[in-house]
Amino acid sequence: MKETLMPSNQVALVKLAVNVVASASVWKVVNDVIRNNVAIETTADAVKVWTGSLVIGSMVADQAQKHVNYQLDRGIEWLENRKDEQKGSDVPVN
Repeated sequence: MKETLMPSNQVALVKLAVNVVASASVWKVVNDVIRNNVAIETTADAVKVWTGSLVIGSMVADQAQKHVNYQLDRGIEWLENRKDEQKGSDVPVN
């Protein structure tokens, strides 16, 4: 079995933490953009704006999570390959 840089539970925890931050940040930006560019005159308008920002924010957050997970997987794979390459040489692995 190949030795990994980080156990899968640690990778999952890192991904979860990064995804929570990314999702909250994306939703905040989307919500602010919509609120600053839409005139809310009635309660119905407020509900529509809130619902729309929630849906759009969720869609963008899903894509952000996919991107973040992909980049984290690439980074971990690169580090593991670098570690494997250095095992065969005399260079110490950091």
